[in-house]
Amino acid sequence: MLDRDEKRWLKSTANELNNLLQVITESSRYLISNCAENSEAQKYFSLLQNGIERARQVTKSMGERAEIVVEELPPAHRSSPPAASQNSAPLSTEKSDAPAEAAGPATSASAVPPATDVNIHNPGGSRELVMIVDDEELLTLLGRRVLTDEGYRVITARDGFQCLDIYRKLNYEIDLIILDFTMPIMDGSEVYNELRKLNSGVSVVLSSGFAEQDRLREMLAQGLRGFIPKPYTQQKLLQQVRSTLDALKNERAG
Repeated sequence: MLDRDEKRWLKSTANELNNLLQVITESSRYLISNCAENSEAQKYFSLLQNGIERARQVTKSMGERAEIVVEELPPAHRSSPPAASQNSAPLSTEKSDAPAEAAGPATSASAVPPATDVNIHNPGGSRELVMIVDDEELLTLLGRRVLTDEGYRVITARDGFQCLDIYRKLNYEIDLIILDFTMPIMDGSEVYNELRKLNSGVSVVLSSGFAEQDRLREMLAQGLRGFIPKPYTQQKLLQQVRSTLDALKNERAG
């Protein structure tokens, strides 16, 4: 019989595999939509789907709580957008009865944000509300899955304009923003400046593969909470998010 540590390892490994399979599935959707007319590519799509199905079965067998949410690939002759995640639901004033995915007290100002047209992933989560702002869809997907698996509630934005629109609606309900530095039209520093106009105490962690050191130092001097260099690991993301939120909580308590 497995001991507690072994069960914990199985659960953690299954979740990580689940995240990777989700990324592979979404990548496959993109390839299918762009290569549907290539008959030579069809056999590879078939092999890929068979491989995903086998990986899903292996992951399921790793533990009763290892839930696999990888969706079936769409038929090669048809292009279809990714289906909505089962963990995605509109923000609502109604209390969710869904069990929390991870232990830990909620620290948001209110239990559930007010009703808007903004979608929240894992609305029944017990942890804080985090917004990921990044134009890289696969990285956003992976970050979302990592955080929701740990019990966080997550909102995503694809660019600075969408980020600002969401923040105008929710503002103080959002506990932390993970902001990409290199985005089209509005880069991270510009978005950060606009966020500070809406709330001078906004909590933001910058994320980028590279950033101009002078601009980064300037943002840190203005109140930026931290920096996550890309590519970051699952562990690094969780550590940065948790340490930042704990520091904010201690500051407010003091």
